[in-house]
Amino acid sequence: MNKIERIRELVEELNKAAIAYYKYDSPIMTDKQYDDLYDELTSLEKETGYILTGSPTQKVQGDVVDNLEKVDHKYPMLSSNKTKDLDVVRIFISDKDAIQSWKLDGLTVVVEYRNGELYKAVTRGNGTVGEDVTHTFKHCVNLPVRLRKPVDITFRGECVIPWDTFERINFELLEPYSHPRNLAAGTLRQLDANIAIERKLEYYVFDIVDGFDSGNLIGDYAYASDLDMPVVEHCAVRDLGEDFNKFNPENFRLPVDGLIYRYDDTEYGKTLGTTSHHPLNMLALKWQDQLYETTLTDIEWNTSKTGLINPVAIFEPVDLDGAITTRATLHNVSYIEDLELGIGDSIMVYRANMVIPKVHENLTKSNTWELPDKCPCCGGEVKIHNENGSKTLHCCNDGCQAKLLSRLTHYVSKNALNIDGFSEATIEKFMELGWLSSLSDIYTLQDHKNEMKVLDGFGNKSTEKLLTAIEKSKTTTLGRYLYGLSIPLIGRTASKSIGKYFKGDYSKFIEALENAFDFSQLEDFGDTMNMNIHRWYVKYSNVEDAYIPKLLEFDTPKFDSIVDNSSDLSGKVFVVTGSLEHYSNREDLVAVIESLGGKVSGSVSAKTSYLINNDSLSNSSKNKKAKEMDVPIIMEKEFLHLIGN
Repeated sequence: MNKIERIRELVEELNKAAIAYYKYDSPIMTDKQYDDLYDELTSLEKETGYILTGSPTQKVQGDVVDNLEKVDHKYPMLSSNKTKDLDVVRIFISDKDAIQSWKLDGLTVVVEYRNGELYKAVTRGNGTVGEDVTHTFKHCVNLPVRLRKPVDITFRGECVIPWDTFERINFELLEPYSHPRNLAAGTLRQLDANIAIERKLEYYVFDIVDGFDSGNLIGDYAYASDLDMPVVEHCAVRDLGEDFNKFNPENFRLPVDGLIYRYDDTEYGKTLGTTSHHPLNMLALKWQDQLYETTLTDIEWNTSKTGLINPVAIFEPVDLDGAITTRATLHNVSYIEDLELGIGDSIMVYRANMVIPKVHENLTKSNTWELPDKCPCCGGEVKIHNENGSKTLHCCNDGCQAKLLSRLTHYVSKNALNIDGFSEATIEKFMELGWLSSLSDIYTLQDHKNEMKVLDGFGNKSTEKLLTAIEKSKTTTLGRYLYGLSIPLIGRTASKSIGKYFKGDYSKFIEALENAFDFSQLEDFGDTMNMNIHRWYVKYSNVEDAYIPKLLEFDTPKFDSIVDNSSDLSGKVFVVTGSLEHYSNREDLVAVIESLGGKVSGSVSAKTSYLINNDSLSNSSKNKKAKEMDVPIIMEKEFLHLIGN
């Protein structure tokens, strides 16, 4: 694999990890794994000068869940630059006065007080937009009822659950949480604040964002403490001697994953500025990883929706920081070759913070592993693909049931056609019955209605619900439809770009394909993606194999499109709330607004042009705020009239 290809692979892996970590609170790799990959990416970008726009070194990672009100951060919440090398920290401190504090491992929250009273608590989200969690946050057990002074001030800090509380809660659960961070994040996002009361969250300030500036960090921390706000444990340092050693994570009651160093002179720190990813006045020291030895017992191969056959290491159970683990991804064939694996080899694995592990090293290096000569699912022919030095194994059988199951599951998923109630287990059952052999067969399931009703777990109500959801999915956006087709490298962002460019017009999209349109001119597209979408069209537009969905021949969905292409929403800001009738979900409506040049915000403000709410008489907070600020409240039908539909 060459360096450019490695950069692309690293960006994809790191972004997937960031989404899993920030949006779903379900990490797919350890902090150590992420940091190692991030360091490798930074080094390669510096060496090659090749930096992708989506690189995590160029933007703050992360994303925002949809079930809580979104709030724009007044000041961007950047990440911290990280190192594991003490010498790098010494160089950073140099001859400056610095403050050392714990890097708490919880959920970052910005807290605004007005006149000394808690006004709003917002999660970090993606750094620019977070979620309003005031209703749960206010139950943190170490927060004052009100500040000691009636001041307007904004703090930034970490919401955590102590280890002893975490262990107590886990003791009462059949399926315990893996780490206090997951529990803290999940608790803050609960709609029922009573759950937060039971779980005893704690909050610690590490920054004053607005409302006070003493000129130095120690003074800011002292002021926050004088207001009765809990402040992260800290001390002044000029070197990494005694002060460094007294911060022992093994004896600390709160979950931590490193130390933070910031210049005490906050004015000097501000003059240093920031990158798009992190401020230059601070540095995080991350803990070194812990490796564990075990024995490789097998290599399992699993076929995905694209035909890629993914290898997984199976090893003797090993306790990785409190979690018994037996599996780890092996990524691809080249990765296995580099490790020189063989069944029975002694391997080193790691899993900091109790998340999914990775094989770090092979001590035996027997290199006796065997490449499968057929697909583990269908028994069909397999081939090695070697692009830019990275070898991957692929199933060549388009009728492979594993590929079909994955593609069907993806097609009906929330971000694609969003067919509610169509689980993977249901799809698998219908495949076994011979009802599903392609994507188009989904739209013929009405023919099996009577048979479906008598299946275990079904009945009249479940059957009608599923068939109604399938019928509803026929009205969708072009972006969702394309995303559901599993076109290689054409993900949600690229699919949205296509839908936006062609204004939801499916026929114009097909016409463009037939006329060799260059998709690389679209936003978020590249040459390889352009090549892939044309290859996909050639392969699937005229196929005879019954196992391959004739995607361009069956009764395609009726796409919501923009009828009046002259409609222009540039400069207009919309807020959407409540249930929808015309659009299948909020995301579809947002896509239409953005395609016409408008913007969508999560909260009503002086900049809001319209609040879209089908219940104009609702007593919701957004309705009240819109009325207070004389923001027009319009229904969906009024919005459709506005854009000419």
